[in-house]
Amino acid sequence: MPEVKYQIDSDTKIATFVIDSAGPVNTIGEQFIKDLAAATKMANRDNVNGVILLSGKKKSFLDGANLMEIMKDGSPFNLKYIVLKLQDSLSGLAKSPFPVAAVLPGQTALGGGFETLLWCCDKIFASPGTKLGLPEVNIGLFPAGGGPETLRRIVGVEKAVDIVMKGQVLPAEAYVDTGLVAMVPAGEGMAEAQKWLSANAGLVNRNYTDNWKDPGGLSVAEQKEVIAKARKKFCACAEKPYLRAAIDAMADGIGLPVEEASAKEVDYFAPLIADQNVKNKIDFFFLMNSIAPKLTRANTKKAVPAPEVAIIGAGLMGQGIAQVCADKGINVVLIDVDQQTAQAAKEKIEKGLEPLVQKGKWSAQRRDTLLEKIRVSDDYNELKNVSLVIEAVFEEIGLKRKILNKVQAINPDIVFASNTSTMQMQEIAAESSRPEQVVGMHYFSPVPLMPLLEVIQGPQTSEAALATALLSGQQQGKTCVVVGDGPGFYTSRTFGVYVMTGFCLAELGLDPWHVDRLALEAGFPQGPLNIYGTAGGNVIYHAGLNMQEKRPELMVMPNTLIRMYEAGYVGAGKPCFYKNGMEPDETARQFIVSDGERPTPDDEEAKAMLLLAMANQAFHCLDEGVVKSYYSMDLAAVLGIGFPDCWHGPARYVSNIGVKATLSRLQALYEKYTIPFFKPADEFERLAACGVDKGLV
Repeated sequence: MPEVKYQIDSDTKIATFVIDSAGPVNTIGEQFIKDLAAATKMANRDNVNGVILLSGKKKSFLDGANLMEIMKDGSPFNLKYIVLKLQDSLSGLAKSPFPVAAVLPGQTALGGGFETLLWCCDKIFASPGTKLGLPEVNIGLFPAGGGPETLRRIVGVEKAVDIVMKGQVLPAEAYVDTGLVAMVPAGEGMAEAQKWLSANAGLVNRNYTDNWKDPGGLSVAEQKEVIAKARKKFCACAEKPYLRAAIDAMADGIGLPVEEASAKEVDYFAPLIADQNVKNKIDFFFLMNSIAPKLTRANTKKAVPAPEVAIIGAGLMGQGIAQVCADKGINVVLIDVDQQTAQAAKEKIEKGLEPLVQKGKWSAQRRDTLLEKIRVSDDYNELKNVSLVIEAVFEEIGLKRKILNKVQAINPDIVFASNTSTMQMQEIAAESSRPEQVVGMHYFSPVPLMPLLEVIQGPQTSEAALATALLSGQQQGKTCVVVGDGPGFYTSRTFGVYVMTGFCLAELGLDPWHVDRLALEAGFPQGPLNIYGTAGGNVIYHAGLNMQEKRPELMVMPNTLIRMYEAGYVGAGKPCFYKNGMEPDETARQFIVSDGERPTPDDEEAKAMLLLAMANQAFHCLDEGVVKSYYSMDLAAVLGIGFPDCWHGPARYVSNIGVKATLSRLQALYEKYTIPFFKPADEFERLAACGVDKGLV
């Protein structure tokens, strides 16, 4: 069966190309490329008046390359051959002597699918819900099917660079101003496309006109300056070669015809497939989409159905949890100390959604449906017929225990899930008559945007309670990992070590703002001292104290952090390392406690220390049974706490270096700096004793 089916209307002489590849979404492989070229040849043979591109799938127009097919022969030579053949097929359709339109009734066109539209189509008729994007950098590649060049021609260099380098997927409405996209009601796209084709016979594809000018009005010199600034912004980390390759390709394409510029993209694109960090990113994509659902081993058949979820605590986290639940069709009762406070929280949710509606990212109907799913209350008797309650109040053990006892007095069978980042389940349930009903559901802020949910199984948590929390988390659209009970669990504990290591590096003599720059060069999305301010120094301080109390052999509170906390330098609206965005606040320097007895690490060692401290703590969590597997370790580290995804996660990072080399490096750092974060986890010794050095995940 062809993946591009050719049909022609004998009356209008308008042809349709119906895309329908194997699998749940349409993807680009060698068969698609061959069939697109064949359909184009037939359209030229029949001297059609126009072509309409359609999809045989309900939600997917065309969603990029078939990665499984590519990886079967993941060689640069093969990849270059495939992409050049794709470009030939796209240019063949674009240069044909008839206009081309596409109809997307609420579908997605991603990666090569969007590139197909950008290169070939003269007009796209989209309905609300249609999304267009070039997300390739999110899997360690970049769009090389002409995407950077053809996108630049409709939105200008500045916007094109931003979309490509951030891997953005935007609603179709974002491209209406370019003239390429027209929004039409669902069901009217075909009629509008036929009408438009009939009125635009003989139109020359915009990518082949000689009088193109940057839509932003920039000169060639100004376009190159945009590229230079983007290179400085996006290409700090050498282990992210796909970002550097994308910038290089866009730089080389300036001033060239579309086909020459696109061919340059392939020269930078093909070698990426052999790079280890690119393989790490692609493998992480498969981890998220194929392996992650299998990591949660709880028996969901034992889960108690939770069509309605109660949330106690209508602060920022409670509002976010309520929003994601309601958006997935789950009824929510949002409870706080009084009706007025709970109602104000619901209004804040509505206010936060309004910009999404105004920008076309959400429909008004989606917002209204979500809000209808949320009711507010101050009455705990609402819990009598609810099977799952999520507590999202302040991190104060007495308050959490009080709420737990109050809830269980009304409904002893309810599953009580605490959204805590540091407090152990056994502590929260210490005074409970039903500790087996207590489980942790640790969300990450902002809840609607962060994909991870850390589900904590306490020593007495029942299989049914665990399964109920997991099933609800999955229904909320979260990627779930199950972890054991322990101070800081997995993510908060490992994340805290990263921040503490940043403070230690400052105390060892590195400029604090240079520490943050080195973290970006190591691949982290945010520097540790910047995080101290944005996440809130109060939270970091108390979490560190808790960890130091429970695991003094593995945690030390840097004196600088203590001094900043005591002086009120905790960020979140108060002074910290930065002011006015990312401008260094030099007044923070007065709190740095210099450690002149130990050497100052050079830049490369400092970057390694940031990575190794997190990786080592992750393996300590494995030692203690807090994290259950190498796959869970990597998944949670990247999605929850920003471990550089170019390494796949701590387990793959260690695999790439080698277990023996990692152990040796940690031992050397521990001896040199006597910082507890570098005391090697026992797992490294066990692996080395078994002769395991690579391939952990």
